Parts: sequence; C-alpha cells; structure tokens
Amino acid sequence: MPTTLDLAPGLKVKVVNRRLDHMRISEVSERTGVPASTLRYYERLGVLAADRHANGYRDFGEEHLERLEFIGSAKRLGLELPEIRELLDLADSGTCTDVKATLQPLLAAQISALEQKIRAMREMRRQLLEARGHVDACPDSDEQCRSECAFRSFIGS
Repeated sequence: MPTTLDLAPGLKVKVVNRRLDHMRISEVSERTGVPASTLRYYERLGVLAADRHANGYRDFGEEHLERLEFIGSAKRLGLELPEIRELLDLADSGTCTDVKATLQPLLAAQISALEQKIRAMREMRRQLLEARGHVDACPDSDEQCRSECAFRSFIGS
C-alpha cells in the first residue's frame, strides 16, 4: 500500500514499499534491458528459474539480476546458451575452480575462432583492394561490359 509523505506544504511524494527481492518480469526487463520474451525463453531453457506466486506471476529477486548479468557477460564473449547453462550449473553447485576450469577452454576456443575470422577478413580485404585496383585500371568503354572485364583476375579464385 503506497504511503504519502507530506514534505512541505503542497509537496507530496508517494512511497511504494516494493522490495527489490520481489520483482515481476516487467520490472526485471526494465532494470536489465532484457526483453520479457527472452526472460521467458531463458526460463524454458532452465537457465533462469523464477519463483511463482499462487496466481502464476513470476517472482524475481536480486539473485536473478546477478544471473542475468552472468548470462549477458557470457553471451558478449560469444558463448552459447548450452555452454552458459553448464557454467551456471557449476556456479550453483560447484566451486569457482570448477567454473574456471570449464571456462578456460571455452574462452580459448572463442579466441581461436576469432583469430581465424580475423585472418579470413584480412584475406578478403586483400582481395577487395586487388579487385578495386583492377577495376580502377580498366579503361572506360562504350561497349557492353562483361564480367571478366571487372573481375578477370578473380574468376575461379
């Protein structure tokens, strides 16, 4: 039940006694920026488990916000939800050493994959620069253009 405080003549503020350990899905979504649909999806996958009221409403607490922060950080590092779920299970029942031991090879794999993408992008850049140089060197002509004119050196590459 909201309480009204009379701070000064004509100035009133409503205070709602809403504890942070009892949030509905809309409040969690607003605080974290994670859409409610994603929160429901996480719940279906078992990576986020909200308590339920008798009326079926989800009840979230601060520990859920911490869990969502963990999920968000792991996703930003490129980890997939099954990997994140395994890490969360370890965090729930294991030790920091267990989480670290599982996380290290996952991060090493992400670094390796990123390095491979960087190499591929460098090669693509080299090819694009070469193609641009070839196109720049092609003489202007009023004749119908053929693909080998612009990309002659790249056919079959």
